[in-house]
Amino acid sequence: MFWFRLIIVGFFSFTALSLVSYQSIEIIHAVFDFIRDKHQLK
Repeated sequence: MFWFRLIIVGFFSFTALSLVSYQSIEIIHAVFDFIRDKHQLK
């Protein structure tokens, strides 16, 4: 029973971590695009 709970908790934490890291990468890309667009306007 302990291993079963450990696997479920590990799976959920891995899913949450991958989602958060994916979103942070998307935010970083959006910020870089925003900065690049501002520099091109000048």
